[in-house]
Amino acid sequence: MRTLLVALPGLVLAGIGLTHPHHLDASTAQWWRDMHVILAVIFPLLGAAQWFLLDDTPKYVRYPGRVLAFGFVVFYGALDALAGIGGGAMTLANGGRTSADEPLFKIGNQLGTVGAWCFLAASVAIVACALLKYRLKALPGAVFLLLGSYLFLSSHIYWPKGVIACACIAAGMAAISYASASGRPVIEDSTRT
Repeated sequence: MRTLLVALPGLVLAGIGLTHPHHLDASTAQWWRDMHVILAVIFPLLGAAQWFLLDDTPKYVRYPGRVLAFGFVVFYGALDALAGIGGGAMTLANGGRTSADEPLFKIGNQLGTVGAWCFLAASVAIVACALLKYRLKALPGAVFLLLGSYLFLSSHIYWPKGVIACACIAAGMAAISYASASGRPVIEDSTRT
């Protein structure tokens, strides 16, 4: 069940990414705004998936990794609130883009960049620990998670690169979760007699 739960946010993001307009204008503003309201709920779940995958890591990795996952949620959430919801609402109200909305997109993109780098760094922590602990079993998940996290730096969820990034993130998280679940003993050491 955990494997499905950590994959689900990336899969949902990939699906929504298929509908993400490439340009914001009067004809796309309604969906742009509404879609980012939905994304305001989904993106934090991606950070939560990282948080859970950091459960199996040593404390000296887990705590900084969780700070990075939190950074992703905060800074990437700011991007979606400003450029997504705010930019869409302004475009809708003005009947199109104007120079007045540029500051929203500028600061939103700057904050989103910080968030995307936080996501990549937390993914590197997850991957490094998974590879050290589960070796070859974690390799497929490591490749997918790192590839998706790298692509995510510059793609948001736009088709095609962003959708591929989110699908890779989902596959990578699922594979690492599966590798860690299959690496655990059926009976925990503390319950053995």
